[in-house]
Amino acid sequence: MTETQTTDGRALTPPAPDVAGVTFPEGRYGRRRAPRRRRPAVTAVLTVGVVAAGLFAAWRLSELYGQNEVSERLLGYDDSVAGQVDITFEVYKPAGEGATCAVRSRDLAGAEIGYAEVAVPADASTHVEMTYTLAVEGEANTGEILRCWQTD
Repeated sequence: MTETQTTDGRALTPPAPDVAGVTFPEGRYGRRRAPRRRRPAVTAVLTVGVVAAGLFAAWRLSELYGQNEVSERLLGYDDSVAGQVDITFEVYKPAGEGATCAVRSRDLAGAEIGYAEVAVPADASTHVEMTYTLAVEGEANTGEILRCWQTD
């Protein structure tokens, strides 16, 4: 029995050499690269720049598309009369300001069969409840309020 075999004939694997202490033959494996310098200042500046750009984009998008001062809520609709849908909704708006609301109706297949933009008058109240009779072309299945916006 040799030193590299056990009593049952299996070969022993020699212990792995310490990689840090290994020297490779000169020129055989190419040139070894020196470790790169770390640049924490560059990383910090880039991180701050990316965070600042993200915050600026979030602020700008919230200014453009953020919370509207006008909100709406559908209270109900009545499609019992052929050719029309009565849509009842409420609008919350700033006092003294007007608004415009887009309403529509769709048929059973989901096709739009009626659409209108309804003017909400400018008055001292902040809450307006209204019913609008929308003319439709076909058999209505829904009455919807899409959105409301402040009139300039």
